[in-house]
Amino acid sequence: MALDTKPPVKRAVSRPDVKKFPFFHPFSRRLHICLLCMAGFCCTTFMRMHIAITMTCMINSTALALENTVFPEAIDSNTSSIFEEVELVSNGACSSANDNNKKVVVDYGGQLVWNSQEQNLIFSGTFWGSIITVLPSMFFINRYSPRYVLQAAVGCYILMTAITPYVATHFGPYPVFISRVIMGLGEGFILPANNAILANWFPSAERSTAISLFTTGNQMAGAGGNPVAASLCASSFGWPSIFYFASIVSTIWSVCWFLTASNQPSKCKVMTKMERDYLDANVVRRSNKTNRSLVVPYAKILKSPAFLAQLLCQFVINSIVTLLQIYLPNYFKDVLHLGVIANGTYTSIPNIVNFALKIVWGIAIDKAKENKTISGTFAVKLSQSIANFGGALFMILITFYVDCTNPTLGFLFFCMMYGCMGTLVSGFYTSLLSLAPKYTATMSSISVFCAMMGRLSTPAIVGLIKKENTLSEWQTLFLVCAAANIVCGVVFLLFGSGELQEWGEEDEVKETKAFGEKTPLASIQNLRADSEDNDVFQSALDMDIPEIQLNEITLTTEERQRFQRRIREDSMCL
Repeated sequence: MALDTKPPVKRAVSRPDVKKFPFFHPFSRRLHICLLCMAGFCCTTFMRMHIAITMTCMINSTALALENTVFPEAIDSNTSSIFEEVELVSNGACSSANDNNKKVVVDYGGQLVWNSQEQNLIFSGTFWGSIITVLPSMFFINRYSPRYVLQAAVGCYILMTAITPYVATHFGPYPVFISRVIMGLGEGFILPANNAILANWFPSAERSTAISLFTTGNQMAGAGGNPVAASLCASSFGWPSIFYFASIVSTIWSVCWFLTASNQPSKCKVMTKMERDYLDANVVRRSNKTNRSLVVPYAKILKSPAFLAQLLCQFVINSIVTLLQIYLPNYFKDVLHLGVIANGTYTSIPNIVNFALKIVWGIAIDKAKENKTISGTFAVKLSQSIANFGGALFMILITFYVDCTNPTLGFLFFCMMYGCMGTLVSGFYTSLLSLAPKYTATMSSISVFCAMMGRLSTPAIVGLIKKENTLSEWQTLFLVCAAANIVCGVVFLLFGSGELQEWGEEDEVKETKAFGEKTPLASIQNLRADSEDNDVFQSALDMDIPEIQLNEITLTTEERQRFQRRIREDSMCL
């Protein structure tokens, strides 16, 4: 084939303008995937955290108080002089007799007599299980479908949740702890699998919004799950129905996920052409299975100040969130003296506030980044500062101004604190996905390991401080959390980042170079978009690719770039 030897005509060839397909659109497939992930996260969070309010219904508080009294021989003769059992409708009223010698007991009608140490052990069960699997999870997710890994993890949750009522009533607290540990084995895969799927589906400009929407499953579990749990607890079905309800709803989600989800846009069969073209042009393609020769720069990751600051945030924030999710119903019951329905309401509405502000803030931050108004680093630092310093402020206010005489004021402070925490996912969580997107699964596993350590530390810290469940003990807990928030915020302000790190770029270049030495197809993968047409055609012809006919006259710029993308995608599968 003779080629024209005349010098090629120099002309600027730009990337074709791909029209953006909106995220919030009825036919947006990435919105559907994000909503599915959010619903799944809601189910797993509810199955894990409803034990907090359910435990207040399972325990016979009066019998436990009598068992723990200093002088058990005096109980039979004059029980009423030692305890005052507040009616469920009192909702915050302190002791009617104003007798400081009486201990106020709020009992929701449970039948199990488990002491605080046994309850703390059960609360920590899922955290012990997740510690075992969270680091190995990155190897499973890199080598197998994140979609199926997530499906199996949720299946573990469902099974253990369904058998808990029988185990609790027939075998006692320690077998329940074992079942919670097994449930935690699945928890170690939840966040890394979801992170891998979201990183495959969303451009960087939409990630704060996607993460905000996905993690609202956490708030939905609290906002919707706590009132449902409280209602079932107060109903004739009793507390076992809460476990069965959670299992049934999660099974329905699992079926929907199996039938409709996919790991990445290229595997999705139902999608508009406009959205597919937009994602092809703006989302980095990743294979579900990582190249086994890929070397992860663990040393650079673990020495990165930005990543270490993010790890500190993971530890601190998860410790505080665990305290609020697991122990707050106990605080409302035993310190503010709320009834079961009021307890469910007081724990749910702050989650609604968090949900609303998280979505609004995530969209606003992404819009500002898209318009180049702020940088990625400024966005994550601003978001993290509002969450840490705002949360610390309201915890201090709760410590010094809230008791059983003014539960409404405490409710308002908790709503404001949860609102400040709505900016968290646009802070350290977005930072995690921005530092090195290529190593999302590995970094997520390390990060979630630190998060699990934070969650695991919470029952131990609570057990050291909270002995009698008094107001002063809770004030100490809130002050410790406020101090941790301040330290975390200062460290992230100094070292946090929302930009791609150098070690991520360097390894990407090295991998591309090494890959190019193994296959000639990589040469066209690395061609510049503004190369002259003749150079592109000559490079393609030199590779001697069979059954590809190139026509220099009829092949348009858009077709040429589509051809490059297809060759690049095929080469990733070799």
